Amino acid sequence: MSPAEDLRAVAERMARREARLNRLIAPDQPPGVIRPPAPDVVMRVVPCPVCGAAGADPPFDHWSVSGEESDLPTLAVLGCEWLTPRAVLPMAVAIEQGTGPLAYRTRAVARLDVQDLRAVDRSETWADALTDGHGAAGHDGEATLPAVTRARDGDLRPMFTGPHAPEPETQLNAMYLEVRLTATTEEGI
Repeated sequence: MSPAEDLRAVAERMARREARLNRLIAPDQPPGVIRPPAPDVVMRVVPCPVCGAAGADPPFDHWSVSGEESDLPTLAVLGCEWLTPRAVLPMAVAIEQGTGPLAYRTRAVARLDVQDLRAVDRSETWADALTDGHGAAGHDGEATLPAVTRARDGDLRPMFTGPHAPEPETQLNAMYLEVRLTATTEEGI
């Protein structure tokens, strides 16, 4: 398999994972019951090394943005990233089940630590157990959130590895979104 084919296979696996996770329902939220949309989480903003953005907009009003230590679960995001509530659903379900990690990061933040797309894919496999009928698997360090993000200011097109993905990943983005849509349809969502 060529390196390009290998990257395509990794992106397809990540897209199918996200499609499966998009069908999750919070375990303690029966139809018609209204409650806060996600457990309390503190967002940790990582200044973007590309555009310099250092602010963040939480997907929920009750989430806080802080650089200080907290006993609450945390989510590290680039200052230029924007997340939909659906993007954080796997994290919320894992936290509510009490089986998942307590520290999370977006794919863009993961790429700052591990440039290789294969390593990012491996770092989000903790969430596979959520769709297999098991609780989220344990994870050392920050678990990667298996979801697209968008640029906070500007183009709101979903990007599977963040607003400033390297060229090979940017070229894979349209394929990723198509595979995710097809997989979602296959799942009956």
